[in-house]
Amino acid sequence: MKITKTAITNTFVFIVLYFSFIIGFILNEDSAGGAIQDYSFHLGVREFFLDDTIYGLKNYLETKAVHSPIFIIFLKYLLFLGEDLGRLVFLNLCISIIFLFFVCLKKIYKTKLSFLFLISNFFFLSPYFRSSAIWPGDENLALIFFVCSIYFYKTFFNQQNENDKFISIFFNIFFLALAAYFRPVYALFSFFYFYQLIFKNFNLKFLLFYIIVNLILSFPAFYYVFFMKITFFFDSVGSFNLINSFSLTYTVLLFYLIPFLIFSEKNLNFIKFNFSFLLFSFLITLIIFFFFNYTTSTGGGIFYMGQKIFFSGNYFYSLIFFISFIYVNKFLDIKKIDNLILILTLLFFELDNYFYMETFDPLFLICLFLLFNTNLIDSYMRQINLKKIIFLYIYLSSFYFIKVSNLYFL
Repeated sequence: MKITKTAITNTFVFIVLYFSFIIGFILNEDSAGGAIQDYSFHLGVREFFLDDTIYGLKNYLETKAVHSPIFIIFLKYLLFLGEDLGRLVFLNLCISIIFLFFVCLKKIYKTKLSFLFLISNFFFLSPYFRSSAIWPGDENLALIFFVCSIYFYKTFFNQQNENDKFISIFFNIFFLALAAYFRPVYALFSFFYFYQLIFKNFNLKFLLFYIIVNLILSFPAFYYVFFMKITFFFDSVGSFNLINSFSLTYTVLLFYLIPFLIFSEKNLNFIKFNFSFLLFSFLITLIIFFFFNYTTSTGGGIFYMGQKIFFSGNYFYSLIFFISFIYVNKFLDIKKIDNLILILTLLFFELDNYFYMETFDPLFLICLFLLFNTNLIDSYMRQINLKKIIFLYIYLSSFYFIKVSNLYFL
């Protein structure tokens, strides 16, 4: 079999980026800024499960943990052969998402496989994905299962046989349930899947099957939280601030849209937006200006941190939000109900008084490429070339180095 130059280039890029993961592992990299701290806390909670897993589950509230006990059980067995070996196994497990994402891209876009594979390597450039891979965190496991659920969601629409559609629905629900057992907030994506798979393609048998499978798979979690009253995440949900989370989410989404907006075929001038939409955006911005009050010392996203460092008051932040609200809604095309459901889902992903950019990195890019139905990403992928991919790499790498510089040198 002939080995092409493109295959050699792709393999080289993958090996170099993978090697950067190994170097990060050796140097104990924490480019996210809090992965080591979270991992150390999880190790302490793991001790609670070592002698008796059932006891740990029943008395989980004593640990004061807000992460899923399923992840702690996973961590218990992952590290049985030694901490370093377990962490190395986990790091390599996380790499699987690159190939899963690539397979999903192939299902959607009819473009050169070499370009699709290069795009798939963007996970290596995420400081949050890297840190959660080097210091085992539930975020990456949830992402892996979430991408698997997307694969079967996309497969459903390619099936002609009804039995095959049932299989696709089952595995879509199954993998989303796994993602939710590690990160409960991922259960919110079930609204999107229900709308797409059941509501838009109504079939009574599909509806009943969807409901029954969801009830069966969610029953253990429902029983654990509502009957046993192990409400390990309720305290954090109770402190949810809608205005803070709403505005910060929009600014973060704008940040990740920028490399695609730059190459958009559409004119980005404000004149393209109708007056009523601009007026509505301005009124929403006024609310944000007067009521935004993010007082937590950590997190907030890159634009919020920029305001904190260089500006006083909410003027700069409000301007960024105004631009974000316009462009995110416009180019993610929220007039389409499926896109609107996705936006609403992401807006409720930060349900506590903390707001961390890592919640959307790399989750938003996964959704952008695989779930959102927009002209923005369609035109980007139709005319994909090496220049666009290199720019995306540079953009994401710049953010990575900003994070590293801020953590280690400033």
